[in-house]
Amino acid sequence: MTIFDSETFDAILERMLARLPSDIDKREGSVVYDLLAPAALEFAQAYVEMDNILDLGFAESAYGEYLDRKVAEQGLTRKAAISATGLLTFTGVEGLEIPTGTRVSTLDDLYFVTTETGVITNGTVNVAAEAEIGGADGNVGVGLITNTDAVELDGINGVTNNDVFSGGVDEETDEQLFARYQERVTRPITSGNKYQYEAWAKEIQGVANATCYPLWNGPGTVKVVVVDSENRSPSQAVIDAVAAYIEEQRPVGATVTVAGVTEVPIDVSAVITTDGGDDVATVTASIIENVSTYLKTFTTGGQIVRYSQIANAVLDSGDIIDYSDLRVNGTVTNISIASDQVPVMGAVSITIN
Repeated sequence: MTIFDSETFDAILERMLARLPSDIDKREGSVVYDLLAPAALEFAQAYVEMDNILDLGFAESAYGEYLDRKVAEQGLTRKAAISATGLLTFTGVEGLEIPTGTRVSTLDDLYFVTTETGVITNGTVNVAAEAEIGGADGNVGVGLITNTDAVELDGINGVTNNDVFSGGVDEETDEQLFARYQERVTRPITSGNKYQYEAWAKEIQGVANATCYPLWNGPGTVKVVVVDSENRSPSQAVIDAVAAYIEEQRPVGATVTVAGVTEVPIDVSAVITTDGGDDVATVTASIIENVSTYLKTFTTGGQIVRYSQIANAVLDSGDIIDYSDLRVNGTVTNISIASDQVPVMGAVSITIN
């Protein structure tokens, strides 16, 4: 419910009509009614907009540009998307120059642009490139960039990527930005305390969460462990960016170590019984999806991977009706995760009974 919910068209029009003398015809369709109704409708719409303005004035209910403007009051800015990067391998005429800005794409029209110049030698050349548009969509697998329709060069026979393109990160969402804002205003940040180190780390795109360990290796030492949006260790480039940024901001005298969170693989094996519909590959893929979803709920801070939750994830996969000999990292017990670790999907070995 909002403040002006009661200011409806009918309520406003009723008040306006009540102010007129009782001997005037106020029935629907009368001259007075028809004259006042359009004004009442506009007033009702104005009240709706007033509710919207009120919502946009608070970070919790603001969105988009309005949230950007609200969090800017605390010195925060939304983290922009990062483009995925990698190497493209061109084949073609000997000596042909591949200029910077050459555009190629996947078959589903994800475009990539070369960021350096290369010359085909012995029939091939590797050229650095990045996704044309920032975001995680640019993180494509091996051999998916094959379309040269956008290339305006004669002599190119083909293109591919012999390794994955990685490092692409989506723009910070409203939910993520609000979470940083809420931390800023509710957790005391003063003179390089642990909260300030965590806030500094999270200002770098590619970092979704960070945990600071003061005095981790004796007096004057600080360790900051960072996690990406997939609840895994960020790339080395992101870790280096965090370290460089904190080095610029930190108090004099502190020795800071920045590290990606330690990933603990969670291996799952089981003998399962199905209703006969799905094969091993389909069931395995479904188990990986369900277990991965569960593991992504973890953050740093010391938690336990519950054997029972893995069992539930297995039972909810595909057309499984029962299981036996379920093992998690070779055991039938819970798995303890240290404060600087996160669990990630490991190997899955399934046998259909």
